[in-house]
Amino acid sequence: MTIKQAYRQFLEQNFQGLRIKAPLFFNWGKGLRFDLQVGETDTDQYFQEVVRRATALFEATFQQTDTIYLVLQERTGKRGKIRFSNYCFNQISGLKEEDVAYSKVNRLYDSADNTEIWNVAVVKLTINRVNYKNIIEAISVMDFPPRQPRLDSRGFLTNKQIFFLNVDKKLIYHMYDDRGLDIVAKEKETLLPVYTEFNDWILECNREQIENTFKK
Repeated sequence: MTIKQAYRQFLEQNFQGLRIKAPLFFNWGKGLRFDLQVGETDTDQYFQEVVRRATALFEATFQQTDTIYLVLQERTGKRGKIRFSNYCFNQISGLKEEDVAYSKVNRLYDSADNTEIWNVAVVKLTINRVNYKNIIEAISVMDFPPRQPRLDSRGFLTNKQIFFLNVDKKLIYHMYDDRGLDIVAKEKETLLPVYTEFNDWILECNREQIENTFKK
């Protein structure tokens, strides 16, 4: 079975009907949404706290031996492609180009827009091969050039999304930018320890919806 086939099978078996795109929280019924923002925006202290929270939530949902699909999506146009030399792939030890499954997704957000083309790259690996802290840091500053590190090494902004799909725990982690992140799972019980430990970080505008989910 190819990486692409295994990835699609994982989604069909565990997240049937879910399209991998932001916002995950509103596209799946069992999820958490966390607030990463503390203090004054665009200061060193602000980004340090964003990274601290995002890393803590990541490490609460992934162990070093967990098998994952790392999914990188870019809207770069019909002729665009995801370069193997991109920053995200550089954070994976021992990655070879043949380890990456490439594809394209059309009209991910607008069903009437034929020009909306997303390039998708999927890698299957274990967490201990990924420098996820560097990726989290790059996501935290992606809307604040020239802060480093940059997800886009070509020097211009593209629509870019990075998802971590935990094969063992059947959950998905998506940090959308410095503001927050979503974690969804096949079963809400999987999320209960994270919900309990990091309850103070839940995004207040979504708290009622989240609490109602866990009361059921």
